[in-house]
Amino acid sequence: MGSSGGVDRVRRRSWVPIERQRMRLLDGCLELLEDALARGQVGVDARLAQRLYRLLGDGGLVPDQRLEGRRVERVLDEVFALQARLLG
Repeated sequence: MGSSGGVDRVRRRSWVPIERQRMRLLDGCLELLEDALARGQVGVDARLAQRLYRLLGDGGLVPDQRLEGRRVERVLDEVFALQARLLG
């Protein structure tokens, strides 16, 4: 698979409508947050915040406030709200 798999993935993404791409990235955020809750994690640590920022940045969605140190449940609610706004 090597590097060509990554190139193919990027090529496929380039023609995907931005709204659909953003929804996929938000789904990734939800998955990260739900996994954190399942592990019993209450707050967003530096590692989780970095992963969330990367996903949100890829979608052009910049969080209004700092994620690190916030409650996972609150950030989860905000991601759901972002999805609702994208859906109209």
